[in-house]
Amino acid sequence: MDPMAYQTTPPPSAAGLSALPATAPLHGRRLPPPSLTRLLLVWAARLVLAVGLAILIGYLPYHLYLRSGLSQYVSLRGELANLTDTNKKLRDTNTELRLQLLRIQEDDAEIERVARDELGLVRSGELVFKVESKR
Repeated sequence: MDPMAYQTTPPPSAAGLSALPATAPLHGRRLPPPSLTRLLLVWAARLVLAVGLAILIGYLPYHLYLRSGLSQYVSLRGELANLTDTNKKLRDTNTELRLQLLRIQEDDAEIERVARDELGLVRSGELVFKVESKR
């Protein structure tokens, strides 16, 4: 075996690296290890990017949901239910008032009851006693 076949060239000195052009191939040479601060900066940038993406992925659907038709549909369904209940109560009240109107138009006793209870009228010759309770 030829001893020259296994002989490698010594690694270039620092001065030799700076003399190499920027596009020169490395040809098996190793790059110097990155400094600790550079590694920390790279990982900090990755962490900031990951947190930013996580916030964006979490916030974007939430933001879009609030402005979408689905949330508006849900709120309008609730409003429709409330209005339906209110409408039913008003219809019941109207029915009661119409029945009371029919009774007043047809029954003299009902007219007298309304005059006494709601208007405070009395017949001539009647005595009114006002009783006040002590509290």
